[in-house]
Amino acid sequence: MMHSLARSVVATLAVLIATSLAEAQVKEPPRAEKLDIQIRYRIRADRDERIRQFRQLEKHLKDLGFVDARKKGDPTLELDILDPTAERFTGTIPGSKVMQVLDNVRVQTILFAPSGFKYPENPDGAVVLRIGLRAGLLLPAQQQLHKQVVAHLGRLGFVESLGYDTRDYTIVRGAIPYKNLNKLVKDLRTEPAGWFLPDTQPDQLPAPLRDRNPLRWVEVLPVPDFPAPYTPPPVLPVQLKYTPDLRAALGDAAAKDKPARVEVIFNSSITNLEALRTRLNGAYLGSTLDGVIGNVASIRFAKLSDVERYALEPGVLSVRLPRAGNETTAPGGPNAVTIAEAIKNAKLDELHKLGYTGAGVKVILVGSDFSGADKLIGNGLPKRTRIVDLTTELSSEILPAPPDPLRLGAGIPAARALAAAAPDIELVLVRIDPSCFFHLTTVVQLLRGQVQYTDALQLRLSELAIRSAALEKEKRAAIDAYKAAFADLSDNEVAVKLRAKTKADLEAVIKKEDALTVVLDRFNVYQKEVVSALAGGQVLVNTLVWESGYPMDALSTFVQTVDLLASPLPPKIVKRPGDPLAAPKPPLVGVQASSNAGASVWGGQFMDANRDGWMEFTPYPRLRLPEYLGPELSSFLTAASEIALGVMPYSDNWSQQLNFLGTRAVNGEVTPELPAGMKLRFVIQWREPADPNFPDNDQPAVPLILRLFRQIDPTGKTRSSDDLAEVAQSVSVPQVIYRTRTFLVFEQIIEYTVPAPGRFALAIESGAPVEPLLPALKRDLEIYPRVILETMGTATSDPRAVFRSYTTPNAGVGTPGDALRAITIGTDVPGALVGGGTGITLRAKPDYYGPSALVIDADPYGGPGIATGFAGGLAACIVQTNATLPEVFKSAGIEHGKHLQLPDAWLRAVKLIEKRKP
Repeated sequence: MMHSLARSVVATLAVLIATSLAEAQVKEPPRAEKLDIQIRYRIRADRDERIRQFRQLEKHLKDLGFVDARKKGDPTLELDILDPTAERFTGTIPGSKVMQVLDNVRVQTILFAPSGFKYPENPDGAVVLRIGLRAGLLLPAQQQLHKQVVAHLGRLGFVESLGYDTRDYTIVRGAIPYKNLNKLVKDLRTEPAGWFLPDTQPDQLPAPLRDRNPLRWVEVLPVPDFPAPYTPPPVLPVQLKYTPDLRAALGDAAAKDKPARVEVIFNSSITNLEALRTRLNGAYLGSTLDGVIGNVASIRFAKLSDVERYALEPGVLSVRLPRAGNETTAPGGPNAVTIAEAIKNAKLDELHKLGYTGAGVKVILVGSDFSGADKLIGNGLPKRTRIVDLTTELSSEILPAPPDPLRLGAGIPAARALAAAAPDIELVLVRIDPSCFFHLTTVVQLLRGQVQYTDALQLRLSELAIRSAALEKEKRAAIDAYKAAFADLSDNEVAVKLRAKTKADLEAVIKKEDALTVVLDRFNVYQKEVVSALAGGQVLVNTLVWESGYPMDALSTFVQTVDLLASPLPPKIVKRPGDPLAAPKPPLVGVQASSNAGASVWGGQFMDANRDGWMEFTPYPRLRLPEYLGPELSSFLTAASEIALGVMPYSDNWSQQLNFLGTRAVNGEVTPELPAGMKLRFVIQWREPADPNFPDNDQPAVPLILRLFRQIDPTGKTRSSDDLAEVAQSVSVPQVIYRTRTFLVFEQIIEYTVPAPGRFALAIESGAPVEPLLPALKRDLEIYPRVILETMGTATSDPRAVFRSYTTPNAGVGTPGDALRAITIGTDVPGALVGGGTGITLRAKPDYYGPSALVIDADPYGGPGIATGFAGGLAACIVQTNATLPEVFKSAGIEHGKHLQLPDAWLRAVKLIEKRKP
């Protein structure tokens, strides 16, 4: 009831005061005290009536402080009162009174500029303008008039500004060549040819432009320059398959000859790995296949330039640099508690007292780095802790990858929380490469015992076999040369040198053989270790989240794998003696962190209510409150609008189509400026149904374009604060990242590095769709895009870019947390992401909430990652009680969507079972 009331109050108030509030948003420099003005008026009357109206107009202007530019004695000054064709005044007027000139009904149009303003010497030089249109029309008609005026002004060389506040389509902003400036005082409908022989007669123009001259006032703005239209860098047709980061890398001559790993997206799932390997080995010397997940292959090329050839292979949709998963644990956090307090709050201490501490349960914790974990075994981590590094199998030398300085020890806090919640578990810490999404599939295959040799290990084994054969051939040649050289034991200088050379060559080959033996030993040790460590894992805990690169809405291949393996067991079948059927393996308990992106994500329906091709980030216009309401009432109404409409409290935004950015510090404080050097990546993903008429078509019906703007003067001291300059734009066609017979998933990307501190805003434009051959084939679609703003090259403790104007917490928890069967863990903090995704809004995620922050060794750590670690330990303890799998929390009676706390009734039941044990 209160929600509906607040909504009604806000909506009603917005309607009543929207007109008076429109000007409160944009900051503008004050007008000059003295203005040069041209006034076009019209008096259609006989002589006596003209004289009367002319005197009234003169008095009106004189009262406003208007001074005619013509000096006393000028004959035209005296004759205008009688001349029926006279219709122009030129002079000066105080800046504070200029708009009052229009109060006289005889005034048609005014054009004014700061007194003494220096116009361009070049007639084609740009003059920056703000134009006021006649108002009073209904909003759709006013918008149509605005559009017609901009198009008509284009005939005069007018260039419209970007992203400015149109004030309900009554303002036009832009620049016009100086030579055409004075034409704006005339009737625009007859320009540029003039009233005598216009290009189009006014009565033949479209309505409402034809009804009256649309221009009421024209203001010349004293700004030094007009932002030039942004020109995207040219993209060759062959480069349309590359993402911006890959295009930039290929444009670097030094990088083209270096090894590089890329992700190749095919038009269907990859099932024949051997054929893919054979093609790589045969046509791309030195290239290797690291792994595959669904339709995405991770390939390591000996030279980056080989990508240009491989992109032309059949079935390749696009090629990109690897997309890395995001960390979900960060230093700091609100409401931090000690681990002991968290255990008590969850009533896990009572379960511990009954002896359920995770003994006999193997838990697999996946993270990007566990540096220093070996020193914590037995002192912070369980004694039965093993560490497995899956980056080892990506190296031809079977060596782990060096740690990423930005992720150093990122998985340790979650491991400590997990160990504290279940101190007696068998813990396996699995380090994966966060840019290898396929590693998650590898982990699942190993813990389920489905493979003994992973895809990467099979590839390494094949490489080692090739190296061994080549080395054996080289060794035989060296031995033969050695024997031939030592067949001649004379003191001849040539023979002596030859013996020395062949001996050195043979020794070098033996060293290579020894080195290869070491690699083979490492291979065997690693293979045995990884298989034995992961086999039989009962609980899988993952703290990494992918926000882009893979389909959201629970569509990714790994999500489908999780949903399959974590499904409840089928009904039991009574087996007869000698029945060869083995009992099914218990379902997987998958505990997954939800996204920690928060305000860096926007998602929802693509809305374009005014049909101008620009997406509105919210259907609700921002509530802009006037000063006369007072601070207390303004605060109340602002709070009510936030609750009812979900609009963030950012008063500097004048448009529903602009989403301004900010910088969020670790403590949660958001500042409006982005610092110099911050590297941003915007990724928008959406899904469309496949066109049954053209099943092979990979062009979107709604091609979305990302456009990034910089606010030139946010303070409004030198120019209007809604002056924007475009700095980046997505330039290629949207790329298909996943397709089936029924739908396609598209992504569009911008990458931008901030050159200097400033304020920026994102806009999303709907490009012109491909026109069908027949009107009947035209499709109107409803899409639900999701935008992620990623700050590249930063650690979790560094400031990050966020959306300041509009965010949608229900944009989804990322993947693989959107899996139906995954137990997704979140934190109950303001702005935390929820929901399965923009396309499955009814899927409630996260499933449960853990501690928002934990203190570990006097240092607080927050985020879904730390909560997931704690939840993984709690899950292990419940598994030990023989609870029904896989939904162990539900089995324990914990209500879905609530904080993790063991119910008293369930604890009493466990105690009763313990008492009845013999």
